[in-house]
Amino acid sequence: MVCIQCRQVNASNSSAESDNRKRVRDIRSTDLSVTMSEIGRMVGISRQRVYQILNEEGLTTKHPIKKYQYRCPECGAISTRKFCCVECKKRWQQVPVICSGCGKLFFRNQSRFLNYYRYHNDVLFCSKECTGKWLSKQFAKVYRASPEKEIKVRV
Repeated sequence: MVCIQCRQVNASNSSAESDNRKRVRDIRSTDLSVTMSEIGRMVGISRQRVYQILNEEGLTTKHPIKKYQYRCPECGAISTRKFCCVECKKRWQQVPVICSGCGKLFFRNQSRFLNYYRYHNDVLFCSKECTGKWLSKQFAKVYRASPEKEIKVRV
């Protein structure tokens, strides 16, 4: 009677063992980056037992080092870098600015914007034409107000 119970206990242990072995094998074959500790926690066995099962099954016990994965803030693609490509990085660094001359929306590189804005914080222009028009409006009064300063040209 004891032997029959032992056989039943052994049979239930072997079925649980084969279930654990199957789960370990499935987890390792689907994802190589999972560590043996993580597999052990998922299955409910020790890391050492996971190592023994993987060795017996002929599967790799080493896992590649996990690299951090980032989501690109511009396009949303997943990559090992903060930005997926150079174009996304350039687009992300662009600051929207409204031209003081014509009111048009344009984009300026973040570092260029900050360097320029530090010294000229009231006016920003989209082009040389807008800059020239604004300067002519602002300083035309100064040059026209003094007619006595005429330039004489020698011939």
